[in-house]
Amino acid sequence: MISLIIDRVGNVNIFNVLDGNTPSGESHLQSTIDDDLLLEYISEIENLVRVSNIVQNSTNKTTILNTDILSELKTLGQTFFHQFFPSEIVERLRLATDKSIHFNIDPRLALIPWEVLHDGNCFLADKFHIGKTIRGGFHVKPNHGKEKLKMLIIADPTEDLVWAQREGEELFKILSEKVSSSRLEMEFIGGKHITKLKLLSLIKDKNIIHYSGHLYFSDDPLENGWLLADGKILKAREIKNSGISTDIVFSNSCLSSTQVSKSINTNIMNNFAGSFLMSGIKTFIGTNWEILDNQNTIDFTIRFYSYLFSDKTVGESLFMTREYARRNYDPNDLTWANYSLYGNPDFTILLDPENDPAAQKIINPSFVMNFYPTPIALSYVNFLNSQKENQPTEQQMEKLIQCFEEFSKVLGSIVFSDHKYHTLGKKFPENQDDSIPISKWWELIHACLWDFKKLKITPHVESIIDILNSNHDVIRKLLNWTLMYKEGKIDESSRDSYLITYQYFYENLLVELEEFEKINIFLVSENSNYHYFFRGMKPQSSLITAPLVKQDYVGEQIEKFRGNLVVYNEKKKIMIPYHANIIDNQEKGELALSFPGYQIIDYKNKTTT
Repeated sequence: MISLIIDRVGNVNIFNVLDGNTPSGESHLQSTIDDDLLLEYISEIENLVRVSNIVQNSTNKTTILNTDILSELKTLGQTFFHQFFPSEIVERLRLATDKSIHFNIDPRLALIPWEVLHDGNCFLADKFHIGKTIRGGFHVKPNHGKEKLKMLIIADPTEDLVWAQREGEELFKILSEKVSSSRLEMEFIGGKHITKLKLLSLIKDKNIIHYSGHLYFSDDPLENGWLLADGKILKAREIKNSGISTDIVFSNSCLSSTQVSKSINTNIMNNFAGSFLMSGIKTFIGTNWEILDNQNTIDFTIRFYSYLFSDKTVGESLFMTREYARRNYDPNDLTWANYSLYGNPDFTILLDPENDPAAQKIINPSFVMNFYPTPIALSYVNFLNSQKENQPTEQQMEKLIQCFEEFSKVLGSIVFSDHKYHTLGKKFPENQDDSIPISKWWELIHACLWDFKKLKITPHVESIIDILNSNHDVIRKLLNWTLMYKEGKIDESSRDSYLITYQYFYENLLVELEEFEKINIFLVSENSNYHYFFRGMKPQSSLITAPLVKQDYVGEQIEKFRGNLVVYNEKKKIMIPYHANIIDNQEKGELALSFPGYQIIDYKNKTTT
């Protein structure tokens, strides 16, 4: 899969390409395109859609059609394709053999219907399984398990959309016939008797939710929602609070609000999709424009689910449905272009994704803030605050590099401590006099992991060898950019580009090493069962928890390490000595970790100390 990260600074688009999880040669590429040209393209596409809808709703299509809609769409898509993408990206996409592409884009580019861009040979929707994410560290690995799924179909809760009711009924009927009850358990709900409480109780444990009805939009994404009877709205905020963890939401919906003054419908839909993804939903399928109330819309929906239950990924199911529509619907029917997938196109649904560690890989700042080791959590919060406060790019870049430094120090010290625990004979820097810079620090990390691999020793953090090997190029780039910044080799005009890509790579590392949530660094009390944990933003004293069958073993380890700093793996219930210093921060009234063997970068003078 190609992952294309696109940011926008002023009128400049900045592109970085990942092949799977690995940086490719195409990085920090740029193109310049003014807002008026971007919006003009969107407007022209919308005009074609309106013409298409008029034609499809007409009983005599031939007499009213004065333009070849598909040809016009191709011309617009091809012209904009070459204006928007730099030549290197144009060639990459034109010659690509990858099946999937994931756009990770700046919110200001959310308006673009990527599906109808044309590379000169075909529309992107004819070539790729397409997914998009609006700016965020989204990273999902393909899943392959197949279990029984639960599906909820919600149809026409306001009882004023005849086709919506029909769509829900036909979908329920056909899936009941085609999909075994051993694989799919379905519920159908429709009409004005749908209440907010009832709907909240129904959606909580569903893997798939299909909604056919009105949407309500607000300037606040979490106030967006589904319009119910009597003007009631089930809001994204309420859906989020329900604890929902749904795999797919398919929203075949009509725009319903006049309160939001947006000139482009796709922007409204992007806000709505984003609000659902914020609520814990993994993939969202929605429409770019108003849907047509006709049989083709129903047919498109049913075919998507037919492919999905034939063991296809979400992106492949949408791709194959588009392909069918292009072959079988009227050439000027743009139903195929109307649907967008928000999320990873290679995502496959599972009944219980929590049992599969690869099921959901989305950066969750609250997890980092509350469960990761304190140096990592605190530095990440400081960086997020600098973004929220819109501090100068230079300050944000420094705080982001500090995040990677704290990550490196904590991770490195865990690896070094593990190596020492197995008495494998390496010498590690332990004071300021023999401290080493970040590049040497990482060389030492990889050397230790190589020793583990040679000797077939399972590291204390079990996943670390595979994760760091698969992210070798990512770490190398982060180290290079850290060094470039330290030496003043990143000019001011390029800082935004580096900041965006650096953040993307770093957050993906945090997501990959989610095992940190189960790794505790704490100072074992000398005489009580309350120990001082360096976990989350603020260190604090707490009891250690362990299953009853492990209590005696954990207790033995506690007694062994009284008064010492340890790193404890909750999953394995094993603790080892953690080699770092503890300093007393009297100003904050708390202790802090220190790593004297690590050479700290002084950003003010761009030197090391």
